[in-house]
Amino acid sequence: MPVVIAILGALGIAYFWYMRAKNAREAAETLADAANDVRLAARRFGFRRKANLHPADAVDDPRLAAMGVVAAVAQMDRAWEREIADRMTVQAQSVFGVDLAEAEEMTVFGRWLSDQSGTPDELVRRLARRIAALSGPEALPDLERMIAAVTGSGRAPSERVQDALDTLHRVIR
Repeated sequence: MPVVIAILGALGIAYFWYMRAKNAREAAETLADAANDVRLAARRFGFRRKANLHPADAVDDPRLAAMGVVAAVAQMDRAWEREIADRMTVQAQSVFGVDLAEAEEMTVFGRWLSDQSGTPDELVRRLARRIAALSGPEALPDLERMIAAVTGSGRAPSERVQDALDTLHRVIR
């Protein structure tokens, strides 16, 4: 009987370590896939990272800058969720008139861009300057509508989101 218990114990330990290794491999593959998605999205939109320049200041497409702003504002009140990405994708499709694949790539790039800054407030300020330079004040209504659709849950915006909207108004107008 003690031999059977020892064998079952050894099998249990082996199974435990097998599952840990499998989960670690899956996590590594997910990270590699995410990095590849960002790389492919950046290549598709012609983004070139410039030396000694913040990535937000190197964005040449106002749509990508807008997606970065929306991603940053969406992450001000809560952590990134799949629901945020889905809402951003839908908004990119409706506002920019792109297909699903391009909208998903814009969302991936916007999230990456929002993760490149120390704080979301700094990124909103930087990208607002880029949007003002690239497309001017006519971009503001669409940007506000996208932010409201992604962050809104039928209630008034939080103080941080309202500060970001005020920054957009101040810089873009």
